[in-house]
Amino acid sequence: MKEIVKFELFYKLLMNAILIPCLSLLTGWFIRYIIGDTVLYNFDMVYSLFSIPGILFVLAYILVMIVCIYFEYIMVYKLVYCFKNKQTVNWKNLAFSSIQDLNSLKTKSFPFLFIYYVLLNLLWHLSSVSSFLPRIFIPAFITNEAIKMEFGSYLIFIAYILLFIVYAFLSYVPFYMVYRKTPFFQACKQSIHKMLQAKKLWLFLVGIFLMYYVLETFIFPELLLISSDFNFYFLRYFMFSSYFRLRTLLFIAYSILWTIIEVYFIHAQLKQEEISPICLFEQTGTHYKIDLRKKVFRHKIIYSMIFLCGIVVFVVMYFHQWPLVHPPYSIGHRGDVTQVENSLEGILAADQNHTDFAEIDIQLTKDDILVVCHDTNLKRLTGKNLEIKDCTLQQIQELTLTDKHSHTAKIPTLEQAIQTAKSSPNQIGLLIEFKPLEGDQQETIQQTIELIEKYDFSNRAMFMSMDKESVELLAKERPDWWIGYCAFGNLGHVNIRLNDPFIPDFIAIEESMINTQILEDARNNNLPVYVWTVDDVNKIMDYLNMGISGIIGDASDQVSYAVNQYKQKASINDTHYLTTCPGFPKLTEDESSYIQCNN
Repeated sequence: MKEIVKFELFYKLLMNAILIPCLSLLTGWFIRYIIGDTVLYNFDMVYSLFSIPGILFVLAYILVMIVCIYFEYIMVYKLVYCFKNKQTVNWKNLAFSSIQDLNSLKTKSFPFLFIYYVLLNLLWHLSSVSSFLPRIFIPAFITNEAIKMEFGSYLIFIAYILLFIVYAFLSYVPFYMVYRKTPFFQACKQSIHKMLQAKKLWLFLVGIFLMYYVLETFIFPELLLISSDFNFYFLRYFMFSSYFRLRTLLFIAYSILWTIIEVYFIHAQLKQEEISPICLFEQTGTHYKIDLRKKVFRHKIIYSMIFLCGIVVFVVMYFHQWPLVHPPYSIGHRGDVTQVENSLEGILAADQNHTDFAEIDIQLTKDDILVVCHDTNLKRLTGKNLEIKDCTLQQIQELTLTDKHSHTAKIPTLEQAIQTAKSSPNQIGLLIEFKPLEGDQQETIQQTIELIEKYDFSNRAMFMSMDKESVELLAKERPDWWIGYCAFGNLGHVNIRLNDPFIPDFIAIEESMINTQILEDARNNNLPVYVWTVDDVNKIMDYLNMGISGIIGDASDQVSYAVNQYKQKASINDTHYLTTCPGFPKLTEDESSYIQCNN
C-alpha cells in the first residue's frame, strides 16, 4: 500500500507541478501566436479552433490527456496486483512495461476510450484516480438553468442516475483492459456481464457515491482545486492566500482518500474474479541508459552569484501582483430570487438589499420593443409556448409570469426597468445583458443607446453579452460606456492588445470556469472579472480574496452582505486598486491605465 501512495504522490507532483503548467503555457502561446485572437470565449473558442492548426492542437491535447490518464490506470492496477500477491516492486521494470502496455490505445475505438476514461469516469471518479484531471463536472450554468425549468430538478436527478448506472456497469472495463489486454468494446461487454452478478460492488459504489455527495455538498463544497489551478501562478497564490493553501491541503488529503478507495475497489475486483494477468510486469526490448556526465565548473563563485541574482529577480517579479481595477461590485442576478426573475419587483428587491446593480436580460419583440426577459420562449414562466420574437408588446404584457415559488409579475420593457432603477430609493444600477437573435443586433443596440441617453443613465449602467457582435457594436458607438463579455466557457488565457478593434472593460464568467490562470491574465491586462452565479457568503468571500471584481448572485442580500463585509476588512485604497473613483473607471488616452480620484 505504501508503494501505491508513493507512486500517486509522485505522479500528481509530476502532473501538477510540471506537465499541466507547461501545457497551460503552451496553450497561451498557441492562442496568442497561432490562433491570434485576443480573447476566446463561448462558441468563439470552437470557431477559432476549427482550423488545421486548431484541430491538430486539440487532437494533440486529447492524446496527451488520454495517455497520461491511462498510464496511471495501468500503474495503479499493476501495483495493486503486486500488493495483493505480496510481490516486490521493481519500479524501472514496472514503468517501462506500463509504457509498452499503452499500445492498447492504438485502436479504432480511440474516441470511445476518450469518452469513457476522460468524460464518464472523471465525472464520477468514485473508483478511479486521475492526476491529470482530478474530476470533471457538468457546468453549473447548465444545471442552474435546468433547475429553473418545470420539473428541471427531476430531469437533472434522472440524468445523473442514468450516468451513474452506465458508469457502474462499465466499472470493470479498466480491469479487463489492463489485466487481460481485452479490446475496449469486448471489455465493456464483460464488465456489464460481471456487474450483473456483483451485488456487493454495486453496494460499494452506491456507498462511495453517498459519501462523495456528503463531502462535496455539505463539508467542503467548491473547496477543492481543479487541474487548471495548477499553473505558473500556483506558488504565488499558495504564498499569498490562506484560502488557497487550505484548498491545496484539502486537495492532497482528498487525493489520498480517493487513492485508498480506488485501491480497495480494485482489490475487491480481484477477489471477485481471480486472474493471471496477461499484462507485462517486466520491460521488454532495448533498455536505454541515460548517461549523465559530471561537469566541473572552474568559476563556482561567479556562477553562484549569477544564479542568486537571477533567483532574486525572479522572486521579485513573480510575487508582484498588479493592482485590481476597482473595488468589487455586488450584482443581483436577474434582480432578486425573492421575486420573479427580470421583473420590476426583482429590481426593487435588489435595490432594497443595497446591491450595486441588478442584472437584466433584454430582447426585441415582434414590433421591435425591447423587453426584459431571459428566455426566447415564454413557456417556462407563463406556461404558453410562445416565442418573444413572434409576439407584440401588447400580447406579451397581457401574460402573467409565475415562478416556482408562485410569485407573479408582468414582463417589463427596458424603459420601465430604467425608470424603476432611476427612481429606486438606493439608486441601484443595471447590468444589461443583450440577448439578440441573428440580425437583431443593430436595432437592439440603437434602442438601448436611445433609452440610456433619454434617462441620462449611462453612469449607472453596465452592458454585456455572449454575442460578440452586440458588444462590439455598442463599443463602437459609445466607447466610454462600461462594456464587457459574458462567458460561459473560456480557454483560460487573456491577452489584451491596444490595437484590437474592441477592448472589453470586463468579463463575466460562469463560476465553474474560474481558475487562477485566467484571473492572473485578466489582472495583468487591467481586466476586471465578474463571476456568476454565486449566493453562498463564504464562497463569495473566497472569490473576492482571489481577486474577483464583481459577484453576480440570485440572492442579492447575500451578495451585498458579503461584498460589504469584504470592503470593511480589505484595504480600499489606490495602492490596491487602480481607481477608487465613484462610477466607472475612465481609461487614459493610451488605454493602458485608469484615472485616479482627485485627492
